[in-house]
Amino acid sequence: MIKKRLLILTVVVCSLAASAIPVLAHKQLKGQNIIKMGDKKIHIVKDTKDILADNVTASKINTYEGLIGYDWLSENKMLVSKENKELDPIKNNLGEFKVQSLYSYDLNSKTEKSIADKSKLQSYAISSPDKKHVFYVNDFEKENMGCITDSEGNIKVKINEPSMDMADLTQAQWINNEELIMPYMNIKGFYIVKIDGTSTKIANVEKEQMATGDAPNFHNEALFNGMCIMNPVMVGNKIYYRTQQREEKKMKVYDIKTKQTKEFTNEQIFNFKLSPDKNHFIMEVNYPNKQNNALIVTDLNGENVQTLDEGFIFGENWSPDGTKVSYISNEDGNEGIYVVDIRTKKKSLISKGEYYTPSAWSPSGKKIMVHSTEQKDGSTVDITNIITLD
Repeated sequence: MIKKRLLILTVVVCSLAASAIPVLAHKQLKGQNIIKMGDKKIHIVKDTKDILADNVTASKINTYEGLIGYDWLSENKMLVSKENKELDPIKNNLGEFKVQSLYSYDLNSKTEKSIADKSKLQSYAISSPDKKHVFYVNDFEKENMGCITDSEGNIKVKINEPSMDMADLTQAQWINNEELIMPYMNIKGFYIVKIDGTSTKIANVEKEQMATGDAPNFHNEALFNGMCIMNPVMVGNKIYYRTQQREEKKMKVYDIKTKQTKEFTNEQIFNFKLSPDKNHFIMEVNYPNKQNNALIVTDLNGENVQTLDEGFIFGENWSPDGTKVSYISNEDGNEGIYVVDIRTKKKSLISKGEYYTPSAWSPSGKKIMVHSTEQKDGSTVDITNIITLD
C-alpha cells in the first residue's frame, strides 16, 4: 500500500505546491494590530481593513481549456499538464485519477511538446530560475520518483531515494539554477540535489516523530501522531521552512553551520515565499480563531514587518523584479486576482472571478498565469488563464 502523509493534503489546501483543486472561501473578519516576532511585539500600520482594490486594471485575458499551467519556460512558453486520453485512469483506494502528462506549450503557435514520460502521471512541475531545467514528479508509482530534465525533456537526474515520500518530492524548490532542496521526513531533515546528480542529506533538524500513515487513514494518523516538514528554502547557510503538527503551523530557520533550529516567528504561518533578491519574505499569517489571515512582508530576520492586505488570501507570488506581489482572494463579493505594489501598498484588481493555484508570473513580469475551472457536461474542466497586465 502506498504510504502518504498529511503534507499532500496541506499542499492541496495552501496552494504553494501546485495543486489545481479549488480552495474554499471564508468570510473576512477584522485582523490584529500586533504581530509577534520572537520575543518582540511589532505594531503594524494597516494598509486597509478590506480587500477592496484601490483601482481596477483592465487586462487582457486569454484562456486555455484543458490545461493546468504550472510554470513558465520562457515569455511565450508554458510548462503545463493535460489529460492523456491514451491511458486508462489510475484506480486505487484513494479514488480514480485521470492521467495527466507534462508538456511545454507555445502560446504563439498553440503547439505542445511532451517533456516527460507519457506513460506516467506527473503531478508537480517547476522550472529553474534560468528556465533551462525542469523538475517534475511521477505520481502513483511503486517507487516515488522525481526527475530533473533539460528544457527539452532529456532526463539529467532521477531522484528515487527508497525512503523518500511523495509528499517530500512535491515540496521541492530550486535554490538556484543548479540545486534543488526538498524535505526528507524519514531523516527528519532535508535533501539537496544538483543537476549533475550529486546530493547532500541534512538529518535530524527536527526531533519530533514525523507524520506517516497508510491511506485512507493517513490524514488522521498524521494530524495527531506526527509532524510534517514543508516549503524549505535555502539562503546562504540557513534553511527556512514550515512545520505542521496537529493545528500548529510554525515557520522555523535551521543554521547549517551551528546545527541549531529556532522559530522564525510565534505566529501561525500558512505559507511563505522568498523574494527574487533573497532579502525578504511574503507570508500568510493565519488567524484560525478569526477565520482570516494577513499577507505580510518582512526581512530575513523577521523585522521591518509591513501588512499588505487582510482577508482570505492565498496563492501569493513575487513579481520577477520583486516590486509587486500577486495573490488570490475567493472571498464572497471580492473574488479575483490582485496585485499589490510593495512600495506604495496600492492594490489593483486585475481580474475578477474565482481563481485557484497554480499561479506564476512570466519572466518579464508582464503576464500572470493562474488556474480556474468550469463545469461542462457534468465534469470539471481545468482552464489556464494568461492575464496580460496593462
